[in-house]
Amino acid sequence: MYVPSAILSTSNLLHNLKEIKNIAKNSKIMVMLKANAYGHGIRSTAMRLDSLVDYIGVARFDEAVALRKVGVKAPICIMQGVCTKDEVIAASCSNFELLVYDFAQLDCLDIATLKKVNVWLKIDTGIGRLGFKPEEAQSVFETLKRYDGVGVVTLTSHFACADYKDHPKNQEQMQIFKALAKNFPGPKSLANSAAIFNFPESHYDIVRPGISVYGVSPFQNITAANLNLKPVMTLISHVMSVRTMPKDSTFGYGARFKSTSEISVATIGIGYGDGYPRSISDGAPVLINNTICPIIGRISMDMITVDVTNCRSVKCGDIVTLLGNTLALEDVVKFTSNSVYDILTAIQLRVKFYWEL
Repeated sequence: MYVPSAILSTSNLLHNLKEIKNIAKNSKIMVMLKANAYGHGIRSTAMRLDSLVDYIGVARFDEAVALRKVGVKAPICIMQGVCTKDEVIAASCSNFELLVYDFAQLDCLDIATLKKVNVWLKIDTGIGRLGFKPEEAQSVFETLKRYDGVGVVTLTSHFACADYKDHPKNQEQMQIFKALAKNFPGPKSLANSAAIFNFPESHYDIVRPGISVYGVSPFQNITAANLNLKPVMTLISHVMSVRTMPKDSTFGYGARFKSTSEISVATIGIGYGDGYPRSISDGAPVLINNTICPIIGRISMDMITVDVTNCRSVKCGDIVTLLGNTLALEDVVKFTSNSVYDILTAIQLRVKFYWEL
C-alpha cells in the first residue's frame, strides 16, 4: 500500500544552518525546535544539530525532557518557562534554561537548586504576548541576581513585524531593546529568522532562527531560494488511479470543480487527514513526472484529485511531489488560506518520515 512520506534532507538542514551562521557571524545560535521541529521531528532534527548549535529552543517542558531522553547535550531553553518549584529543580538537573516573563514565576525561582539555572528575562517591547514591561526590567533583573539558584541572565524580547522590513514597529522595538541592552551586563537576544536577514543590528549575542533552518522563507515576497535556503522536507505520495472523464464531470465533495471538456484525472493518496491543507483551492500545483499538474476539487480526508490531461504518461504508483525540493512550499501556499507555518506543523499524523543524507 502506498502511503504519504516526508523525505527529510540532512544536507539541506546543515546547509541552512551554515547560511544563517554566515549572516550572523558574531552571534551564537539558538535553533528553534518547538512544535515538533516545525513538523520535521523534534528528536531526529535535534540529534542532527546538537553539536552544531549553542542552544536549542523549545516551547514546553515535555519537549525538553524528550530531547534529553534521546541524548541531546546542548543547553535547552524552555520558551514558555515553568510554573512550579519542582519544575525549576528538574530544570537545574537537566541543564534546561528558563524564560521568565511574569512576576508569578519569580517565586518559583527563589529556591536552592543543585545547579544554578540560567534564565532568559523576557521583555515585551511590543508584541503584546508575554514579558515584563521595559520599565520593570531593571528591578526584575536585580531580583533574579539575588536568588542563589539563578545563574546567567539573558535579556530577550521578540519582534512582532520583522517579516515586514519597513513596518515602523520594528524600529520602535529595536530602540526599546537597545536602551535596555546598553547597561545590561549579561547576554542579549532579539533576532528571529526574519530579523536575522533584515536587521543585522538586532543580532546581539544570540540569534534564534526557526522557519529558516527548515529551508522556508520567513517573508511572503521573498523565496527561500533567493535567501540561499534549501527545503529540508519533501512531501510525496503516489497515484492511486487514473481515469478519463467526460465533459461536465464534477470532482470532490460539494462538486466544486466541473470539467469543461474531456479530462484525464489522477487520484492521489493524501488528504487533510495527513496534514495537507483542506483550504487549498483549484489550480494548486503538484509535480508528477516532472510536470506541474493542478489540483481539482475539494481536498478529502485521504485523497485529492488532479488534472493530468497534460501529463499523459501518468500511471498508478507514480510518485507525486506535494512540496519540497522540486516544488517550493511558497508556490503551494499561495493557493491556501494557510501560512507556511500552518502547513509544515500540520504534517505530523499518518505521514511516514525518512531522513536522507
